[in-house]
Amino acid sequence: VMTDGCSKKFSNEPLSNLPPETFLSLVPDGALRRTTSQQDIHWWGSDKDGLIVGYLISFDGLQWTFTTRTDSTFSLRLNQQDTTYTFYVAAMDNSGNGTWDAQTQWGPEPFTDLNQDGKWEPGEPFVDYGAIDPSPASLQFPIRNTPPAVSFVINSDVPETTYTVATFQWDGSDLDGNTTIANFYYALDDTSTWTQIAGDLNRVTLFKSDGLTEGDHIFYLKCRDIAGAVSATVRMPDTTRIWHVKEPKGDFLIVDDYAPQDAAGSFYNQIFDTLMAGRLMPQDILDIKKGATAIKRGDFVPALINPTFTETIKLFKYIFWYADNGPSLEIAQASLPEFKQSGGKVLFATGFPESVSGQGSLVEFAPIDDIEPGYFTLRLNAGDTILPVDSTYPTLVRDNAGALYTFPRGVIPKLGSRILYRMAASPNWTGQPIMGVKDADQPTFVLLSAQLHRFGSPDTSVARLLRRVFEGEFGVQ
Repeated sequence: VMTDGCSKKFSNEPLSNLPPETFLSLVPDGALRRTTSQQDIHWWGSDKDGLIVGYLISFDGLQWTFTTRTDSTFSLRLNQQDTTYTFYVAAMDNSGNGTWDAQTQWGPEPFTDLNQDGKWEPGEPFVDYGAIDPSPASLQFPIRNTPPAVSFVINSDVPETTYTVATFQWDGSDLDGNTTIANFYYALDDTSTWTQIAGDLNRVTLFKSDGLTEGDHIFYLKCRDIAGAVSATVRMPDTTRIWHVKEPKGDFLIVDDYAPQDAAGSFYNQIFDTLMAGRLMPQDILDIKKGATAIKRGDFVPALINPTFTETIKLFKYIFWYADNGPSLEIAQASLPEFKQSGGKVLFATGFPESVSGQGSLVEFAPIDDIEPGYFTLRLNAGDTILPVDSTYPTLVRDNAGALYTFPRGVIPKLGSRILYRMAASPNWTGQPIMGVKDADQPTFVLLSAQLHRFGSPDTSVARLLRRVFEGEFGVQ
Protein backbone atom coordinates (compact mmCIF):
# COMPACT_ATOMS: atom_id res chain seq x y z
CA VAL A 1 0.00 0.00 0.00
CA MET A 2 1.42 3.36 -0.97
CA THR A 3 0.43 6.56 0.81
CA ASP A 4 1.51 10.22 0.79
CA GLY A 5 3.83 9.81 -2.21
CA CYS A 6 6.24 7.66 -0.19
CA SER A 7 7.49 4.20 -0.99
CA LYS A 8 8.68 1.52 1.29
CA LYS A 9 12.17 0.03 0.76
CA PHE A 10 12.68 -3.58 1.58
CA SER A 11 15.92 -4.66 3.28
CA ASN A 12 16.69 -7.37 0.72
CA GLU A 13 16.98 -4.95 -2.24
CA PRO A 14 20.66 -4.71 -3.43
CA LEU A 15 22.39 -1.38 -3.00
CA SER A 16 23.98 0.20 -6.08
CA ASN A 17 27.83 0.15 -6.25
CA LEU A 18 29.42 3.33 -4.97
CA PRO A 19 32.26 4.78 -7.05
CA PRO A 20 35.62 5.25 -5.37
CA GLU A 21 37.17 8.53 -4.28
CA THR A 22 40.61 9.70 -5.45
CA PHE A 23 43.27 11.82 -3.76
CA LEU A 24 46.70 13.08 -4.83
CA SER A 25 49.63 15.02 -3.45
CA LEU A 26 52.79 16.65 -4.68
CA VAL A 27 56.08 15.66 -3.09
CA PRO A 28 57.43 17.49 -1.19
CA ASP A 29 54.13 18.42 0.44
CA GLY A 30 53.28 22.08 0.53
CA ALA A 31 51.54 24.89 -1.24
CA LEU A 32 51.61 25.02 -5.02
CA ARG A 33 54.46 27.05 -6.37
CA ARG A 34 56.12 27.83 -9.66
CA THR A 35 58.48 24.95 -9.99
CA THR A 36 60.58 22.96 -12.42
CA SER A 37 59.43 20.39 -14.92
CA GLN A 38 60.47 17.29 -12.93
CA GLN A 39 57.49 16.39 -10.74
CA ASP A 40 57.11 13.55 -8.23
CA ILE A 41 53.35 12.94 -7.82
CA HIS A 42 51.60 10.54 -5.42
CA TRP A 43 47.94 9.47 -5.47
CA TRP A 44 45.64 7.01 -3.74
CA GLY A 45 42.00 6.01 -3.61
CA SER A 46 39.37 4.70 -1.22
CA ASP A 47 36.18 2.70 -1.83
CA LYS A 48 33.50 2.08 0.79
CA ASP A 49 32.13 -1.02 -0.90
CA GLY A 50 34.91 -2.43 -3.06
CA LEU A 51 38.58 -2.73 -3.75
CA ILE A 52 40.75 -0.25 -5.63
CA VAL A 53 42.40 -2.13 -8.52
CA GLY A 54 43.97 0.71 -10.47
CA TYR A 55 43.90 4.30 -11.64
CA LEU A 56 43.36 6.26 -14.81
CA ILE A 57 45.69 9.24 -15.23
CA SER A 58 45.70 12.08 -17.75
CA PHE A 59 47.25 15.47 -18.44
CA ASP A 60 44.37 16.77 -20.58
CA GLY A 61 41.23 15.08 -19.19
CA LEU A 62 40.63 13.46 -22.60
CA GLN A 63 43.29 10.81 -23.13
CA TRP A 64 43.55 8.43 -20.16
CA THR A 65 46.15 5.83 -19.25
CA PHE A 66 45.58 2.92 -16.89
CA THR A 67 48.13 2.18 -14.18
CA THR A 68 48.34 0.20 -10.96
CA ARG A 69 51.06 2.51 -9.60
CA THR A 70 50.36 5.07 -6.91
CA ASP A 71 53.21 7.43 -7.74
CA SER A 72 55.43 8.51 -10.59
CA THR A 73 57.98 11.13 -11.57
CA PHE A 74 56.94 13.06 -14.66
CA SER A 75 59.09 15.23 -16.90
CA LEU A 76 56.68 17.87 -18.10
CA ARG A 77 57.77 19.06 -21.51
CA LEU A 78 58.58 22.73 -21.75
CA ASN A 79 57.01 24.19 -24.87
CA GLN A 80 57.42 27.83 -23.95
CA GLN A 81 58.94 29.99 -21.27
CA ASP A 82 56.17 29.26 -18.72
CA THR A 83 53.59 26.48 -18.95
CA THR A 84 50.73 25.27 -16.71
CA TYR A 85 49.86 21.58 -16.66
CA THR A 86 46.88 19.92 -15.00
CA PHE A 87 47.24 16.36 -13.77
CA TYR A 88 44.10 14.21 -13.36
CA VAL A 89 43.75 10.85 -11.61
CA ALA A 90 40.66 8.70 -11.10
CA ALA A 91 40.54 5.59 -8.92
CA MET A 92 38.82 2.45 -10.22
CA ASP A 93 37.27 -0.39 -8.21
CA ASN A 94 36.82 -4.10 -8.97
CA SER A 95 33.22 -4.05 -10.18
CA GLY A 96 33.94 -4.74 -13.86
CA ASN A 97 31.33 -6.38 -16.09
CA GLY A 98 33.59 -9.28 -17.13
CA THR A 99 33.64 -8.38 -20.82
CA TRP A 100 36.02 -6.33 -22.92
CA ASP A 101 34.53 -2.94 -23.79
CA ALA A 102 35.73 -1.17 -26.91
CA GLN A 103 34.08 2.09 -25.86
CA THR A 104 33.90 3.65 -22.43
CA GLN A 105 33.90 7.21 -21.15
CA TRP A 106 37.63 6.69 -20.52
CA GLY A 107 38.48 5.14 -23.86
CA PRO A 108 38.73 1.44 -24.84
CA GLU A 109 39.75 -0.97 -22.13
CA PRO A 110 43.46 -1.77 -22.52
CA PHE A 111 44.35 -5.34 -23.45
CA THR A 112 47.39 -7.52 -24.18
CA ASP A 113 47.54 -8.02 -27.95
CA LEU A 114 48.97 -11.54 -27.96
CA ASN A 115 48.76 -12.05 -31.72
CA GLN A 116 49.70 -8.42 -32.45
CA ASP A 117 46.85 -7.86 -34.88
CA GLY A 118 45.73 -4.61 -33.27
CA LYS A 119 42.36 -6.04 -32.21
CA TRP A 120 41.11 -7.66 -29.03
CA GLU A 121 40.46 -11.37 -29.48
CA PRO A 122 38.71 -13.70 -27.01
CA GLY A 123 41.28 -15.12 -24.61
CA GLU A 124 43.51 -12.02 -24.65
CA PRO A 125 43.91 -10.50 -21.16
CA PHE A 126 42.32 -7.09 -20.65
CA VAL A 127 41.73 -4.53 -17.89
CA ASP A 128 38.12 -4.80 -16.85
CA TYR A 129 37.05 -1.28 -15.91
CA GLY A 130 34.95 -1.17 -12.79
CA ALA A 131 33.34 1.89 -11.24
CA ILE A 132 35.58 4.94 -11.74
CA ASP A 133 35.58 8.11 -9.68
CA PRO A 134 33.29 10.46 -11.67
CA SER A 135 35.13 13.51 -10.29
CA PRO A 136 38.84 12.77 -10.74
CA ALA A 137 41.28 14.45 -8.42
CA SER A 138 43.35 17.12 -10.16
CA LEU A 139 46.24 19.44 -9.46
CA GLN A 140 47.70 22.27 -11.52
CA PHE A 141 51.44 22.65 -12.03
CA PRO A 142 52.53 26.11 -13.08
CA ILE A 143 55.96 25.32 -14.54
CA ARG A 144 58.70 27.93 -14.64
CA ASN A 145 61.44 27.08 -17.08
CA THR A 146 64.89 27.49 -15.55
CA PRO A 147 67.65 28.31 -18.04
CA PRO A 148 70.37 25.71 -18.50
CA ALA A 149 74.02 26.19 -17.52
CA VAL A 150 77.28 25.01 -19.02
CA SER A 151 80.81 24.85 -17.63
CA PHE A 152 84.09 23.37 -18.78
CA VAL A 153 85.25 20.13 -17.16
CA ILE A 154 87.70 20.79 -14.32
CA ASN A 155 91.35 20.43 -15.37
CA SER A 156 90.43 20.30 -19.05
CA ASP A 157 91.84 23.73 -19.93
CA VAL A 158 93.44 23.96 -23.34
CA PRO A 159 97.25 24.29 -23.05
CA GLU A 160 98.69 27.76 -23.52
CA THR A 161 100.14 26.69 -26.87
CA THR A 162 98.84 23.96 -29.16
CA TYR A 163 99.18 22.85 -32.72
CA THR A 164 96.13 22.97 -34.97
CA VAL A 165 94.17 20.46 -32.86
CA ALA A 166 92.27 21.23 -29.66
CA THR A 167 89.55 19.43 -27.72
CA PHE A 168 87.03 21.09 -25.40
CA GLN A 169 85.00 19.20 -22.77
CA TRP A 170 82.05 20.52 -20.82
CA ASP A 171 79.19 19.67 -18.49
CA GLY A 172 75.67 20.89 -19.22
CA SER A 173 73.05 21.04 -16.49
CA ASP A 174 69.42 22.10 -16.14
CA LEU A 175 67.20 22.03 -13.05
CA ASP A 176 64.37 20.90 -15.32
CA GLY A 177 66.40 17.80 -16.13
CA ASN A 178 69.56 17.56 -18.21
CA THR A 179 67.57 15.90 -20.98
CA THR A 180 65.83 19.23 -21.60
CA ILE A 181 69.06 20.62 -23.06
CA ALA A 182 68.35 20.68 -26.78
CA ASN A 183 71.65 21.91 -28.21
CA PHE A 184 75.08 23.24 -27.47
CA TYR A 185 76.58 26.04 -29.51
CA TYR A 186 80.23 26.93 -29.91
CA ALA A 187 82.08 29.71 -31.66
CA LEU A 188 85.74 30.24 -32.41
CA ASP A 189 86.75 33.88 -31.93
CA ASP A 190 83.61 35.34 -33.56
CA THR A 191 80.41 35.11 -31.50
CA SER A 192 78.30 36.43 -34.36
CA THR A 193 78.41 32.92 -35.86
CA TRP A 194 77.69 29.79 -33.79
CA THR A 195 77.97 26.11 -34.67
CA GLN A 196 75.18 23.91 -33.30
CA ILE A 197 75.69 20.38 -31.97
CA ALA A 198 73.36 17.93 -30.21
CA GLY A 199 72.47 18.37 -26.56
CA ASP A 200 73.71 14.90 -25.60
CA LEU A 201 77.31 15.65 -26.67
CA ASN A 202 79.89 16.96 -24.21
CA ARG A 203 83.01 17.61 -26.25
CA VAL A 204 84.25 18.76 -29.61
CA THR A 205 87.65 18.56 -31.32
CA LEU A 206 88.64 21.39 -33.66
CA PHE A 207 91.21 21.28 -36.44
CA LYS A 208 92.77 23.72 -38.87
CA SER A 209 89.78 23.21 -41.18
CA ASP A 210 87.60 24.56 -38.36
CA GLY A 211 89.61 27.77 -38.17
CA LEU A 212 92.55 26.78 -35.95
CA THR A 213 95.14 28.77 -37.86
CA GLU A 214 98.37 30.31 -36.61
CA GLY A 215 97.66 32.92 -33.92
CA ASP A 216 95.73 33.53 -30.71
CA HIS A 217 92.22 32.12 -30.38
CA ILE A 218 89.24 31.99 -28.00
CA PHE A 219 86.62 29.24 -27.76
CA TYR A 220 83.07 30.23 -26.70
CA LEU A 221 80.29 27.89 -25.58
CA LYS A 222 76.62 28.13 -24.61
CA CYS A 223 73.53 25.88 -24.62
CA ARG A 224 69.79 26.14 -25.19
CA ASP A 225 66.94 24.09 -23.69
CA ILE A 226 63.81 22.81 -25.40
CA ALA A 227 61.87 25.88 -24.27
CA GLY A 228 64.34 28.21 -25.92
CA ALA A 229 66.10 29.45 -22.78
CA VAL A 230 69.83 30.06 -23.35
CA SER A 231 72.64 29.70 -20.83
CA ALA A 232 75.31 32.24 -20.08
CA THR A 233 78.28 32.05 -22.46
CA VAL A 234 81.56 30.66 -21.14
CA ARG A 235 84.97 31.02 -22.77
CA MET A 236 88.30 29.24 -22.86
CA PRO A 237 90.81 30.42 -22.02
CA ASP A 238 89.52 32.81 -19.39
CA THR A 239 90.38 36.48 -19.55
CA THR A 240 93.63 35.99 -17.61
CA ARG A 241 95.24 33.67 -20.16
CA ILE A 242 95.91 33.30 -23.87
CA TRP A 243 95.69 30.30 -26.17
CA HIS A 244 98.13 30.35 -29.04
CA VAL A 245 97.92 28.01 -32.02
CA LYS A 246 100.94 27.26 -34.17
CA GLU A 247 100.88 25.45 -37.49
CA PRO A 248 103.40 22.67 -38.23
CA LYS A 249 106.48 23.90 -40.09
CA GLY A 250 107.18 20.52 -41.64
CA ASP A 251 106.56 16.79 -41.37
CA PHE A 252 109.11 16.12 -38.59
CA LEU A 253 108.35 16.46 -34.86
CA ILE A 254 110.66 16.19 -31.86
CA VAL A 255 108.88 15.06 -28.70
CA ASP A 256 110.90 16.34 -25.74
CA ASP A 257 110.17 13.90 -22.91
CA TYR A 258 113.28 14.91 -20.99
CA ALA A 259 113.20 16.68 -17.60
CA PRO A 260 116.87 17.17 -16.50
CA GLN A 261 118.27 20.63 -17.11
CA ASP A 262 121.28 19.67 -19.21
CA ALA A 263 122.44 19.99 -22.80
CA ALA A 264 120.16 17.34 -24.30
CA GLY A 265 117.94 19.78 -26.18
CA SER A 266 120.78 21.80 -27.71
CA PHE A 267 122.65 18.56 -28.54
CA TYR A 268 119.82 17.29 -30.74
CA ASN A 269 119.02 20.71 -32.19
CA GLN A 270 122.58 21.18 -33.39
CA ILE A 271 122.60 17.76 -35.04
CA PHE A 272 119.24 18.15 -36.79
CA ASP A 273 120.09 21.68 -37.92
CA THR A 274 122.57 20.27 -40.42
CA LEU A 275 121.53 16.61 -40.73
CA MET A 276 120.59 15.73 -44.31
CA ALA A 277 121.20 19.33 -45.38
CA GLY A 278 118.75 20.58 -42.78
CA ARG A 279 115.88 18.36 -44.02
CA LEU A 280 114.91 17.64 -40.39
CA MET A 281 115.72 21.04 -38.96
CA PRO A 282 113.91 21.05 -35.57
CA GLN A 283 111.30 23.73 -36.06
CA ASP A 284 108.57 21.67 -34.39
CA ILE A 285 109.30 20.61 -30.81
CA LEU A 286 106.61 19.43 -28.39
CA ASP A 287 107.79 19.55 -24.78
CA ILE A 288 105.69 17.10 -22.76
CA LYS A 289 107.78 17.25 -19.57
CA LYS A 290 107.71 20.99 -18.76
CA GLY A 291 105.65 21.53 -15.61
CA ALA A 292 105.08 17.79 -15.06
CA THR A 293 104.96 16.41 -11.51
CA ALA A 294 104.23 13.04 -9.98
CA ILE A 295 100.49 13.84 -10.14
CA LYS A 296 100.30 16.24 -13.08
CA ARG A 297 101.09 15.95 -16.76
CA GLY A 298 103.23 18.52 -18.53
CA ASP A 299 101.90 21.99 -19.26
CA PHE A 300 101.64 21.34 -23.00
CA VAL A 301 99.96 17.94 -22.72
CA PRO A 302 96.19 18.15 -23.40
CA ALA A 303 93.67 16.70 -20.96
CA LEU A 304 92.64 14.04 -23.49
CA ILE A 305 95.45 12.02 -25.03
CA ASN A 306 92.86 10.61 -27.39
CA PRO A 307 91.88 12.28 -29.52
CA THR A 308 93.83 15.50 -28.93
CA PHE A 309 97.45 14.42 -28.46
CA THR A 310 97.09 11.59 -30.98
CA GLU A 311 95.60 13.88 -33.61
CA THR A 312 98.34 16.42 -32.91
CA ILE A 313 101.21 14.05 -33.59
CA LYS A 314 99.35 12.77 -36.67
CA LEU A 315 99.95 16.21 -38.18
CA PHE A 316 103.49 14.91 -38.76
CA LYS A 317 105.02 11.92 -40.53
CA TYR A 318 108.26 11.39 -38.59
CA ILE A 319 108.92 11.62 -34.83
CA PHE A 320 112.08 11.64 -32.78
CA TRP A 321 110.94 10.99 -29.19
CA TYR A 322 113.71 11.27 -26.60
CA ALA A 323 113.22 10.68 -22.89
CA ASP A 324 115.04 10.53 -19.58
CA ASN A 325 114.79 7.62 -17.14
CA GLY A 326 111.11 8.37 -16.65
CA PRO A 327 109.57 8.22 -20.14
CA SER A 328 105.87 9.14 -20.46
CA LEU A 329 104.92 5.61 -21.44
CA GLU A 330 101.19 6.02 -20.79
CA ILE A 331 101.08 8.91 -23.27
CA ALA A 332 103.12 6.96 -25.80
CA GLN A 333 101.00 3.86 -25.34
CA ALA A 334 97.79 5.81 -25.92
CA SER A 335 98.96 7.67 -29.03
CA LEU A 336 101.75 5.94 -30.94
CA PRO A 337 99.85 2.84 -32.14
CA GLU A 338 97.37 5.03 -34.03
CA PHE A 339 100.19 7.27 -35.26
CA LYS A 340 101.91 4.21 -36.74
CA GLN A 341 98.65 2.98 -38.27
CA SER A 342 98.30 6.34 -40.02
CA GLY A 343 101.71 5.82 -41.68
CA GLY A 344 103.90 7.58 -39.14
CA LYS A 345 107.44 6.47 -38.24
CA VAL A 346 109.14 6.81 -34.86
CA LEU A 347 112.64 6.74 -33.40
CA PHE A 348 112.19 6.36 -29.63
CA ALA A 349 115.34 6.80 -27.51
CA THR A 350 114.88 6.46 -23.76
CA GLY A 351 116.23 5.35 -20.44
CA PHE A 352 114.11 3.54 -17.86
CA PRO A 353 113.47 4.06 -14.16
CA GLU A 354 114.84 1.87 -11.41
CA SER A 355 111.31 0.46 -11.10
CA VAL A 356 108.91 0.37 -14.04
CA SER A 357 105.78 -0.63 -12.10
CA GLY A 358 102.81 1.60 -12.78
CA GLN A 359 104.18 2.75 -16.12
CA GLY A 360 102.43 2.35 -19.44
CA SER A 361 103.45 -0.55 -21.62
CA LEU A 362 105.94 -0.42 -24.48
CA VAL A 363 104.59 -3.65 -25.91
CA GLU A 364 101.70 -2.04 -27.79
CA PHE A 365 103.80 0.40 -29.80
CA ALA A 366 107.42 -0.86 -29.77
CA PRO A 367 109.00 -4.01 -31.25
CA ILE A 368 109.69 -5.56 -27.84
CA ASP A 369 107.91 -7.99 -25.56
CA ASP A 370 109.24 -6.40 -22.38
CA ILE A 371 112.02 -4.53 -20.63
CA GLU A 372 114.63 -6.60 -18.79
CA PRO A 373 113.40 -7.06 -15.20
CA GLY A 374 116.45 -5.33 -13.72
CA TYR A 375 119.22 -2.96 -14.69
CA PHE A 376 122.40 -4.75 -15.76
CA THR A 377 124.75 -2.36 -13.96
CA LEU A 378 124.32 0.49 -11.53
CA ARG A 379 125.73 3.03 -13.98
CA LEU A 380 127.49 3.41 -17.31
CA ASN A 381 130.92 5.04 -17.24
CA ALA A 382 132.93 6.92 -19.85
CA GLY A 383 134.09 4.47 -22.51
CA ASP A 384 131.29 1.95 -22.00
CA THR A 385 130.23 0.90 -25.47
CA ILE A 386 127.05 -0.07 -27.33
CA LEU A 387 127.95 -2.22 -30.34
CA PRO A 388 125.92 -2.43 -33.55
CA VAL A 389 124.70 -5.83 -34.69
CA ASP A 390 124.11 -4.26 -38.12
CA SER A 391 127.46 -3.00 -39.41
CA THR A 392 125.79 -0.07 -41.19
CA TYR A 393 125.07 1.45 -37.77
CA PRO A 394 127.79 3.34 -35.84
CA THR A 395 129.31 2.24 -32.53
CA LEU A 396 128.10 4.33 -29.56
CA VAL A 397 130.59 5.17 -26.81
CA ARG A 398 129.66 6.77 -23.50
CA ASP A 399 131.36 10.16 -23.16
CA ASN A 400 132.64 11.67 -19.94
CA ALA A 401 130.31 14.68 -19.91
CA GLY A 402 127.26 15.34 -17.77
CA ALA A 403 125.84 13.70 -14.69
CA LEU A 404 125.84 10.02 -13.82
CA TYR A 405 124.14 7.64 -16.27
CA THR A 406 122.26 5.24 -13.98
CA PHE A 407 120.12 2.11 -14.17
CA PRO A 408 120.64 1.08 -17.84
CA ARG A 409 118.31 -1.72 -18.94
CA GLY A 410 118.18 -4.05 -21.88
CA VAL A 411 115.03 -4.99 -23.78
CA ILE A 412 113.47 -8.29 -24.87
CA PRO A 413 112.62 -8.17 -28.61
CA LYS A 414 109.39 -9.38 -30.12
CA LEU A 415 109.59 -12.47 -32.27
CA GLY A 416 110.43 -11.29 -35.78
CA SER A 417 111.89 -7.92 -34.81
CA ARG A 418 115.47 -7.05 -35.76
CA ILE A 419 118.21 -6.47 -33.17
CA LEU A 420 120.28 -3.35 -33.87
CA TYR A 421 122.47 -2.93 -30.78
CA ARG A 422 123.91 -4.85 -27.83
CA MET A 423 126.14 -3.74 -25.00
CA ALA A 424 129.79 -4.61 -25.46
CA ALA A 425 130.98 -7.33 -23.10
CA SER A 426 132.27 -5.99 -19.79
CA PRO A 427 133.25 -7.36 -16.39
CA ASN A 428 130.72 -4.94 -14.95
CA TRP A 429 127.69 -6.88 -16.27
CA THR A 430 126.64 -10.30 -17.47
CA GLY A 431 126.25 -11.03 -21.16
CA GLN A 432 125.44 -8.44 -23.80
CA PRO A 433 122.03 -6.87 -23.09
CA ILE A 434 120.01 -5.83 -26.15
CA MET A 435 119.89 -2.03 -26.43
CA GLY A 436 118.30 -1.37 -29.84
CA VAL A 437 115.63 -2.99 -32.03
CA LYS A 438 113.52 -2.22 -35.09
CA ASP A 439 110.21 -3.78 -36.05
CA ALA A 440 111.05 -5.03 -39.58
CA ASP A 441 113.45 -4.75 -42.49
CA GLN A 442 111.47 -1.69 -43.62
CA PRO A 443 110.66 -0.43 -40.15
CA THR A 444 108.17 2.10 -38.87
CA PHE A 445 109.58 1.99 -35.34
CA VAL A 446 113.10 1.97 -33.93
CA LEU A 447 113.62 1.72 -30.17
CA LEU A 448 116.91 2.52 -28.46
CA SER A 449 117.26 1.80 -24.77
CA ALA A 450 119.74 4.63 -24.41
CA GLN A 451 119.86 8.37 -23.90
CA LEU A 452 121.68 9.15 -27.12
CA HIS A 453 123.08 12.52 -26.12
CA ARG A 454 125.19 10.72 -23.51
CA PHE A 455 127.06 8.86 -26.29
CA GLY A 456 128.83 11.77 -27.96
CA SER A 457 132.27 10.17 -28.24
CA PRO A 458 133.08 10.71 -31.03
CA ASP A 459 130.63 13.55 -31.50
CA THR A 460 129.70 12.35 -35.02
CA SER A 461 128.40 8.94 -33.95
CA VAL A 462 124.90 10.04 -32.92
CA ALA A 463 124.51 12.11 -36.09
CA ARG A 464 125.47 9.05 -38.15
CA LEU A 465 122.90 6.97 -36.24
CA LEU A 466 120.11 9.51 -36.75
CA ARG A 467 120.86 9.73 -40.45
CA ARG A 468 120.95 5.93 -40.73
CA VAL A 469 117.48 5.67 -39.17
CA PHE A 470 115.66 8.57 -40.82
CA GLU A 471 117.21 8.33 -44.26
CA GLY A 472 118.13 4.66 -44.45
CA GLU A 473 115.29 3.03 -42.50
CA PHE A 474 112.43 5.54 -42.78
CA GLY A 475 113.18 6.76 -46.30
CA VAL A 476 113.22 10.48 -45.51
CA GLN A 477 114.31 12.41 -48.62
